[in-house]
Amino acid sequence: MDDAVLQRFAVVLALVGVALHLAALAENPSQGFLTIGFGVLLLALALGGAPVTRELFEADANRAEAEQDTTRAESPDADGQS
Repeated sequence: MDDAVLQRFAVVLALVGVALHLAALAENPSQGFLTIGFGVLLLALALGGAPVTRELFEADANRAEAEQDTTRAESPDADGQS
């Protein structure tokens, strides 16, 4: 699934979660956060954050790979000693 589609789905899911959470709290205010709607909100947060997390992991992997390439490219005599 494309990242943009996944993020849009997460936004819609979050709106549904808010509606469910508010409806459950209107019925029984003593529930607090223990509602189905809050669970749906957490799911939406996880889905919406997935592309961001993936990008962070890819950037970290690319940085580590670039560091390995530069250390391999340096010669053992790079400090000027023979």
